Amino acid sequence: MKFLTIFISFFSLLSGQALAHTDHALGEGSLHTFYHVTFWALFAVVVYKAYTWFKNKQAQKNNMSPDK
Repeated sequence: MKFLTIFISFFSLLSGQALAHTDHALGEGSLHTFYHVTFWALFAVVVYKAYTWFKNKQAQKNNMSPDK
């Protein structure tokens, strides 16, 4: 539960910062929107891969434990 609270807080901080800025290099057009879509898609992939890595690590840990 503590992890979930920290994750939601961190995600809220990042999304709030992303929505509150203007980008001088990309402007406010479709290129800027494409950049944000790409960023959040990559962010989602990284989170998913981290989740599956931790899940597999936990499964390996449970498989290594001696049977009772």
